[in-house]
Amino acid sequence: MILFRQRRTANTVLSLLAALMILAATGAAHAGETHGAEKAFSDGIKLASTDQTTEASESTGSDSSSQNGTDEDSDESKSAEKPLRLPADVTTQHVLKQNGKDIPYTAIAGTIKPHDGSGKPEAEIFYTSYTTHPLDADRPITFVFNGGPGAASTYLHLGAMGPKVVATTEDGALIGPPAQLIANEASWLDFTDLVFVDPVGTGYSGAAGSKSGKDFWGVDQDAESLADFIRLYLTETGRMGSPVFLAGESYGGFRVAVLARKLQEKGSVSPSGLVLISPALEFAMLRGEDFDPLPWALQLPSYAAVKLESEGTTSREGLAAALEDVEHYAMTDYLVALASGVQPGGETASEKVAELTGLPLQKVERYFARVPQSVFVKEFDRDDGQVLSMYDGSVGGPDPNPSSAWPRGPDPVLDATVPLWSTAFVRYAAEDLGYKTDEEFTLLNRKISSRWDYGTSPTKQGYAGVMDDIQDARAANPNLEVLIASGYTDLITPYSVPAYLVGQLPPLKGAKPIEIKNYAGGHMLYLRAPSRLHLKQDAQAMYARATGEKGS
Repeated sequence: MILFRQRRTANTVLSLLAALMILAATGAAHAGETHGAEKAFSDGIKLASTDQTTEASESTGSDSSSQNGTDEDSDESKSAEKPLRLPADVTTQHVLKQNGKDIPYTAIAGTIKPHDGSGKPEAEIFYTSYTTHPLDADRPITFVFNGGPGAASTYLHLGAMGPKVVATTEDGALIGPPAQLIANEASWLDFTDLVFVDPVGTGYSGAAGSKSGKDFWGVDQDAESLADFIRLYLTETGRMGSPVFLAGESYGGFRVAVLARKLQEKGSVSPSGLVLISPALEFAMLRGEDFDPLPWALQLPSYAAVKLESEGTTSREGLAAALEDVEHYAMTDYLVALASGVQPGGETASEKVAELTGLPLQKVERYFARVPQSVFVKEFDRDDGQVLSMYDGSVGGPDPNPSSAWPRGPDPVLDATVPLWSTAFVRYAAEDLGYKTDEEFTLLNRKISSRWDYGTSPTKQGYAGVMDDIQDARAANPNLEVLIASGYTDLITPYSVPAYLVGQLPPLKGAKPIEIKNYAGGHMLYLRAPSRLHLKQDAQAMYARATGEKGS
């Protein structure tokens, strides 16, 4: 579908789905603690109100400037032909030592330049590819994207799948500064070639010719340009016969679902599998209706997971077992209590919610058992002067504004690591891949998220969403494998949401079932070494099924 189903009206089934909390609180000022309970509730009821959130999960708190320090939407940039900026592609040879084996591979740091009808380049899309040596044209190839929108692919590249990863502590905190790069024992290169792609306005990528950034910053525009990228890459490298997989994180998961359907419709390629990591699936779950109780119910198990981790339950298996009763309560008695009304629901559920979340009963009662994310991260460890990360509620940092009723300041996971990720990639590209340029590397481009076109308007009510795209892609290719991976302590995209959404899809006869896996960790669950390995193992098993190979 070209215009996508994010334009569907509010009376459709999926627009009734609960609000998926994609964005983190940015800590804008709110009403003080002295306000009454009713005032506090009305201020905090919106899970993703515009004054508490940015436009995209991975761009929250970023102060990234526009590409090259210029505004691509200025009158000057609109009228002038932008020259090509990036150097020629660089090819290098390497060996990955993994599980006692040597895996020779070729790395290319370069660009694909989609062009207009006259053959003039419209963009320079930077990528880093890894293919085993000698080249096997029948081997699976995976195109990898991060989200935002406005994030480069560095997170999955140097955090999860590439030959090298940033070093982290046991609980997933980056070591540094400066960041350290180590060999990745959980790299995906042993079962798939990899292409990490930075959409226009991220990384080193930018618009070219008469185009400006805004020409690429939207659901459909983004999918069109990246579909062209994939087609051109496969054509130029002779890989049209390779099984194609798409992997994406956060909005990248949304992007991958749209892109899969776009590729099918254009006739370019039919992907064999999708890996959606901490995905944003339905924006009705970001900007849901004030009177829909479902978002509170779907968020509760993530709060409980944070409490469990603080008490020492940190393994994947341990969390899964401990959260079973919480998940049942959230979608039964708790949801019924919420639906009964604000006051009666609060009276019924507050004590149980306080027990599960670890928050003071008085605080839970003040919010009628409906605890906003911003309240949870602020209050959970207030006594120790810590504020939790929205990206991983098990991680806290010093609260720079302890007297504030709401979180104000950098996120302990995202904002503290932006410089580490950025410098790690620039150094890696130059020293390991031989790719050197004076162009600015943009890890997070906040301007993109604030200007993104989700395809909706005041006259076309509805929310952006991709469950229909996933369903249509599976109908067009019943052999399509889909793996959705979530972190238990992720407060941005709660792990309970994918299972709920998939459960709302009607059976699709003959199609492969959608696989849902949960892991210890937060939004970037792969920063924990065990979860990175578990994700790799689950993905490898899925690839084997999709390609008909034996083994895991």
